Amino acid sequence: MKRLALCLALLFAVLPATAKEKKLHGYVTEVHSPTSFQIDDVRITRDSATSFEFEKEDDSDKSPVDFKAEDIRVGTELVVTGDLDEQTSELRAKSIRVILEDARKINRTALMIWSPEMSRIGNGIWEGKFFADGQWIVVTESTEVRFKPNKTERKALAKQGKTQKAAAKAGDDGDDDDDDNTPGDLLNSLQSIGPDTFITYEGVRLPDNTVLARKVEFMHNELEKSEFNMWRSVGVARHTPPNFKKRKAGDLEIANVGKFKIVPDENVQKYINWLGQRLIPHHQKNMPKDKPGKIPFFFFVVEGKGANAFALPNGIVVIYSGMFELLENEAQLATVVGHEIAHAIQEHSWRQQNYHRKKLAAMRVAGTIASIFGGAGGAGAAAATALFEGAIRSGYSRSLENQADRSALEAMLAAGYDIREAPRVWQLMSKAHGDGGTSFWSSHDNNTTRRSYLMAELRMNYPDANYKTLLTSKEQFEKYTAGLRALYAKKKK
Repeated sequence: MKRLALCLALLFAVLPATAKEKKLHGYVTEVHSPTSFQIDDVRITRDSATSFEFEKEDDSDKSPVDFKAEDIRVGTELVVTGDLDEQTSELRAKSIRVILEDARKINRTALMIWSPEMSRIGNGIWEGKFFADGQWIVVTESTEVRFKPNKTERKALAKQGKTQKAAAKAGDDGDDDDDDNTPGDLLNSLQSIGPDTFITYEGVRLPDNTVLARKVEFMHNELEKSEFNMWRSVGVARHTPPNFKKRKAGDLEIANVGKFKIVPDENVQKYINWLGQRLIPHHQKNMPKDKPGKIPFFFFVVEGKGANAFALPNGIVVIYSGMFELLENEAQLATVVGHEIAHAIQEHSWRQQNYHRKKLAAMRVAGTIASIFGGAGGAGAAAATALFEGAIRSGYSRSLENQADRSALEAMLAAGYDIREAPRVWQLMSKAHGDGGTSFWSSHDNNTTRRSYLMAELRMNYPDANYKTLLTSKEQFEKYTAGLRALYAKKKK
């Protein structure tokens, strides 16, 4: 017994030397017990001394938080601070901050790519279960289901004199920027509710990970004048195709974005276009060319050292050549391309601009941003404004990034790709570039956060995926990207 006690004492004397304080921000990917859970590959333990904090979406909300430690489940977003043993990947928590944005109530807007499956059981009363926004949404007789006319429809109703409310709200001044916050009418038909319709849903997540909706509102998508102007503002100003025979790069200039060199490898350019077209949702791909909401997607691989990609609202998708040095197979490339397609399909640039429009205006009028620079006015305030506006343009809000991740999983599965490769992309990012960081209003959280979010989504929304039938297509990826890798290996030498 004395020898055993001595061994244990020596063991515990050694353990603290391998531990260091760590702050881990991510989504719970597995729950072992009320006092033990996992974020990515880190096992977290807590005891009665662990302090809990709560972060609300609305800072002015002073109501008490109805959330217990036992409510932590797969998908809960946490910031955990504690001692991490790097040898065992175990973190003993000292404090846990719970991000309550989706933990208590889910409130999201998304463009549907499938028709909702519901049955009408009364006047404006529906029930059913359907997949939208990467989630299973449950509608019961207690769910408030409404349809809200878009701006064009409201103006048409006003002209026809059908409703006094529509006439008062819509007017006919041609202004694209008015906001109608009134609720729509009770939905009594699914006849016009299908793909290319926006759904706004509010509810709570059930133990089976479906979302029990308290409210659902549908609105037909439309290309507004201001949104169309945004499309035009980032069009292709100049496009000189590469000379593939001479291996001479082409030129791509995008207005208000920048200039790029198009990779002179015909195989990889055809490959990225083939893959991109495969991942475009059917409703968008089959949309008539003359319909205003039709997005004419174009895919380019350009020279760039970083593992980066971006999409513009008018369907221009740019993949940097450095991405192909990072990725291992076609399923991982589909993760990246599907994510960027989703930004355009879900109109994230337009939605984010509208969301931040009033916030930016308030900051300019009130001069609140000057306080960030110690109360400096004039040039200091202007610099602060530029900083904030630049941060907004540099990326999407985290909620929109998460939505693009969910949409990418849906597109991958529809195309037959192994969706487990999606979190693997962020593991490769961490390995190559470190865990990353986050700037104000920036899209890109640290890689652990992004990876754990995708892992949780797989657990919650795709538990029955048949991975035996899903592909990584590594051989095809290597075949079509071999020329690109050889081209830039030669340039490095």
